[in-house]
Amino acid sequence: MRVTIGSLLGLTLAKLMDWPFGVFFAVYPILLLGLVPFLNKVIALQFLGSSAASITVVQGLLVVGGVSPPAATIMFFIVSATCFWIMVRKRHFLFGAVTMVTMSVLAHLASHPIASKADLFAAQAVASFSALVIAIIMHGAMPERRAMQLTAAPGSPWLARYQVLLGSICATASYVAFQVIDLGDSLSAQAATVLVLFPMTLSGGRIAVWTRFTGTLIGSASALAIQLALYTHVAHLLLIATPYAAAMLLFSTMHVREAAGPAVGFSAATAMAVLIGQLSPQSDLYGNALYRFASVSIASLLMLLCMFATHALLNVFPAIRYSMASGDQPGARSPTL
Repeated sequence: MRVTIGSLLGLTLAKLMDWPFGVFFAVYPILLLGLVPFLNKVIALQFLGSSAASITVVQGLLVVGGVSPPAATIMFFIVSATCFWIMVRKRHFLFGAVTMVTMSVLAHLASHPIASKADLFAAQAVASFSALVIAIIMHGAMPERRAMQLTAAPGSPWLARYQVLLGSICATASYVAFQVIDLGDSLSAQAATVLVLFPMTLSGGRIAVWTRFTGTLIGSASALAIQLALYTHVAHLLLIATPYAAAMLLFSTMHVREAAGPAVGFSAATAMAVLIGQLSPQSDLYGNALYRFASVSIASLLMLLCMFATHALLNVFPAIRYSMASGDQPGARSPTL
């Protein structure tokens, strides 16, 4: 209920105010309320801090990239490695994860001339703040009553090195690809290539790619069904709110019952929120939904191949060798890829 109502409130706010980049307002409450089932001062500071950090980094990437694209790539790799190191340490996982996603998305959007940099950064800041306010209201109205484990112990040093390098190398490869190739409409694909890295292992990446594929298909199909049902009335907020909330409630229930982080239910919820969030009377939701599903599927598959290659490269070095079969044994032989 928190995720459903929170996303609906964010979407309504963006539509009523006619703010640009409405997708941020619909998706960020899902991230904050769906990834973390509780809310406290530390979580709030991590979420707002991730927004400020991503805006600052992207502004730096634009300046450095205008002078030397290779230097910007190195800068992106260093920041990515820092984010994954924070995630590996567990204690401030939300800050590292959200910073990694928003930095990649903002860098992708800011690199295209169709996006106003001032509007983009303003929408990011306002959407993050409004998502936090919505989360405070939702947790106040529907407090969490389950016992939650707030922190987890970090893994062994060799495993941490492997995870940081795997994530940062693959994330940088995605950044370079989306900077070199003209993919201005592939926001969802860019975000998907980062999200599938969060398990920070090859075996976890396989599962993440499949759940992302399945969730995107379900979420895109739901958005198309809403468009078909409303037809020419799709621009009316009151009419679109009911089917949107019903589908979001279903996906949120899937997400809670899966209890597996950003799995199928979470992917479906974000997929639908992205499509409905960017919907306007002039937009082609049919084409957007089909393109989104195709681009996310192809990008996720290519990222999985990149993870295979990076995994094989890292396993050359005994200090960070990781075996999918032996799990926690440093220096173990890796199975044939």
